[in-house]
Amino acid sequence: MTKNSTPLLVVTAVIAMSAGLWLAQSSKNNQPPLSAPHIQGAIYTSDKPVKPFKLINHLGDDFTNSNLNGHWSIVFVGYTHCPDICPTTLSLMSEVHREMSLQKVNPPNVLFLSIDPERDTPEVMKTYVEYFNPEFTGITGELSNIKTLTQDLNAVYRKAPGLSGEITKDDYLMDHSSALMLINPKGNLQSILTAPHTPGNVIESIIKTQAYYSSAN
Repeated sequence: MTKNSTPLLVVTAVIAMSAGLWLAQSSKNNQPPLSAPHIQGAIYTSDKPVKPFKLINHLGDDFTNSNLNGHWSIVFVGYTHCPDICPTTLSLMSEVHREMSLQKVNPPNVLFLSIDPERDTPEVMKTYVEYFNPEFTGITGELSNIKTLTQDLNAVYRKAPGLSGEITKDDYLMDHSSALMLINPKGNLQSILTAPHTPGNVIESIIKTQAYYSSAN
């Protein structure tokens, strides 16, 4: 365990305890909560359905809605040529994954959804996501199918000029959302976690969202 782990583990324990107290109170008489708890972002009081989609993961296997069912997932939209926000966020999510595991709290599956299929082949994605954490999953596919999923996740992106100041085949950037999208075990969008992200506020948002979901189901 690193020196910085202990304070965060304490924070995680306090967050979990607070969420437990909120859940116990809101579940009194089997009544769902009147409003969602506050997080850095927003919890949907009614989860948002994710329409059928078909992509592939970084191993080249099909990735569809069925891969979202039965567990929590957290999605980050980006691309492997991203100069800053993507590596920073994936490093942070690796820390979140590690700290939650140390606390014996199941972390959500971390999904890195590339919005740059021209360059992000499964082979490229595999090297990239496994560098940050071998348990992370990279997702890519045809642009039309990527759009189907990103629209349901409220994620936006666009191609932008590269170092040359123009958009060319080999020189371009991708502007994209910095939010994290939390998917519930039904495969629906349950909350959106907005930047700036820290391990503490991401873990807090995950735990509070899960508590809210449990109370409503």
